[in-house]
Amino acid sequence: MIRFLSSLFARPKPFVYAGIGITLATTGVTVASLYEMRLDAMAQARDAAQNLVISLQKEIERNLDMYQLAMRDVATSAETPGIVRLPPEVRQLVAFSSFTDSRELGAMFATDATGNLVLDSRSISPRKINVSGRDYFRIQRQQTDAGLYVSAPFVPYSADSEQPVIAMSRRLEDKDGQFSGIVAGTLRLSFFRQLFEDSILGRHDTITLLRTDGTVLMRQPFHESDIGKSLASGHSFQPLVQSDHGTYVDIAVLDHVERLYTFRRVGSYPLIVVVGLATDDIFAGWRKRAIAIGIASIVLDALLILLSLMFGTQLRKRLAVERRLQRLAWFDSLTGLPNRAQLQREALRILTDTSRNGSTLAVLFIDLDRFKRVNDTQGHAVGDEVLSEIARRLRKEIQPDDLIGRLGGDEFLAVVQDCDVLKAKHVAARILHAVSQPILINSGQDTRITISASIGIALCPHDGEEPDTLLRNADLAMYQAKRAGRNQVRFYAPDYERQAKEQLELEIALQQALRSNALSVAYQPKTDAIGALCGVEALVRWDNDGQGVIAPDRFIVIAEESGLIAEMDAWVMGEACRQLAQWRAEGLDVPNISVNVCAADFKRPDYPGLVNDTLRSHGLVASDLTLEMTERVLFDESVADIRKSLDALHAMGIALSIDDFGTGYSSLSYLHRFPVKELKIDKSFVQGIGRDAMAESLAQTLIHIGKILKLTVTAEGVETHAQRDFLAAHGCHLYQGFLFSRALAPRDFARWVRAHRSCASAGDPEARAKPL
Repeated sequence: MIRFLSSLFARPKPFVYAGIGITLATTGVTVASLYEMRLDAMAQARDAAQNLVISLQKEIERNLDMYQLAMRDVATSAETPGIVRLPPEVRQLVAFSSFTDSRELGAMFATDATGNLVLDSRSISPRKINVSGRDYFRIQRQQTDAGLYVSAPFVPYSADSEQPVIAMSRRLEDKDGQFSGIVAGTLRLSFFRQLFEDSILGRHDTITLLRTDGTVLMRQPFHESDIGKSLASGHSFQPLVQSDHGTYVDIAVLDHVERLYTFRRVGSYPLIVVVGLATDDIFAGWRKRAIAIGIASIVLDALLILLSLMFGTQLRKRLAVERRLQRLAWFDSLTGLPNRAQLQREALRILTDTSRNGSTLAVLFIDLDRFKRVNDTQGHAVGDEVLSEIARRLRKEIQPDDLIGRLGGDEFLAVVQDCDVLKAKHVAARILHAVSQPILINSGQDTRITISASIGIALCPHDGEEPDTLLRNADLAMYQAKRAGRNQVRFYAPDYERQAKEQLELEIALQQALRSNALSVAYQPKTDAIGALCGVEALVRWDNDGQGVIAPDRFIVIAEESGLIAEMDAWVMGEACRQLAQWRAEGLDVPNISVNVCAADFKRPDYPGLVNDTLRSHGLVASDLTLEMTERVLFDESVADIRKSLDALHAMGIALSIDDFGTGYSSLSYLHRFPVKELKIDKSFVQGIGRDAMAESLAQTLIHIGKILKLTVTAEGVETHAQRDFLAAHGCHLYQGFLFSRALAPRDFARWVRAHRSCASAGDPEARAKPL
């Protein structure tokens, strides 16, 4: 054996050959890895550019959509017969009611066929301006199919500054199809400049907004001389305008810098947003890593030839694996902090020492605010980088004898020994300050991101002596910090636990009430001005055995948060239809019944079928039912699905009503886009009649809007004859309120109907307006 080993060491060639083979293999792997890293750098840059361009495209499209909807309202007002008969203030309110959220973008107006302003968002009396010389007027006058036109940049005739703007315009036509003017809105280019400046960019990156003819509308970095220039001469321009989105590498026409460009068409608008990332910046970090890896590879390759003569490699690998497994068992692999298992073990040890010494400690539950947005917009790689940096900062703010660890996700836990309320408050303040400092996520492009945290604190032994108890209480306190607006610190209080417990108990009780038919329905009449019954609204009520009568505002919110609202609405509709059929069988003439619905109902694909089946099962027809919804239903994020259900219900003949009109989004655009038949004036306007001139003016305006749009107008909360008389004098159709009747149980409602029928037979119409 000794002679064999001696012979082996005497012939070094096999080891050299092995070393050379390993060197070639590692060199190949290194080259392949560097190539993959280069591709990854480009892929990450492409993903970042695509995320940014999508974000900008959606933000621009959202604002332009709002602006275009407001333009359509102005166009509707300009083309609506009778609009000129309204008072100027009301005409202004009707025309520009949905323009409120878009005023920061610019001004809006309508002209006649000669270019003179007839409606003006900046003045009740239109300014004396003629725009017939502008391209956005000439195009609409000359081309019947111009559609929505976006102008080239220009300086307004009358403005507070000489900053350029662009305009969007649409053609107006009279009843014979002849040109009658335009509706147009100017858009401040400073809006796009501010939007682009808020985006995260490197020193040589650009964001450009183009018309599809190549005209530059805005560019970041901003140079005033770039506005209005054409990029149509670039050889990449034609592919750019012929596609809705794409990515390419090209040398810029304006500054001759090579960039990776990602572009997207802005919806159906003749606009393109382009994000350019300089390739030098993209590969800057890769070059540094390639040089370092190359040098390291050369050194390692040389060492491999020498190490091929050594023994013990397998033993060292085994020891390294064992150490790694041990670390994975007790420490977080991303941040290097103790993981949940290690936290529990160490916290138990610290609590034992604290109990033995009679001292105090604080448990801080730290949760990063809106961290999901970082992952969604920047990618999980950047999210991991942020978590690692936050962990490093937290470790600096915690003393060596204290404990800091990661529970998971974006949640961290700190245990501070010998800590009272004041010290805990100071530690939490330092943590909030440390977390809120900008985090560098791309040194090559000097890109930084800012984040905040919410902290809940539980003290031992005051708030508990067991790890699980302290953790739960600190978590409850952190939730309160979130509810207070985030970036806050809250100490645990028993009320937090009581509130959470009450909320859960009430949710469970509501679920049981639904399953056991423990809810009830009350019915409030809808009458005309003299009290004649025109319909009835079904209102859900809950008398909980444990807590008595629960206010609808309270348990309906719980139903929405817990997902029970759709089931509850279906039960109320079924009960209301059953009761209507029963009343009619008893000889009561109840014209129709209204029930309240929410967005969750319309999102159900089978909801129109459910409504139809409910009506048929009780022998009712579509005209017997009205569905009441609040304004916010029509602005839900799933509005496309909601629209399908609304159209299907409208086709069936179901009437749709807007409840609490005027208190929500108050945009008139949805009244044109959705099949609404009734507006219900909120009681807050009605109750101000006789005391508040503004409330009277608003109520009158809402009635006028209903008249113009030929909708039934119902007033809620009518309690006095003066309120009824005022509303009737201005054309209100229907009324609900204590002046006529409160919400009644089914038997009481039947008595009310019979009593009012007797009054009508006896020739006492005024008695109809007297509540029972």
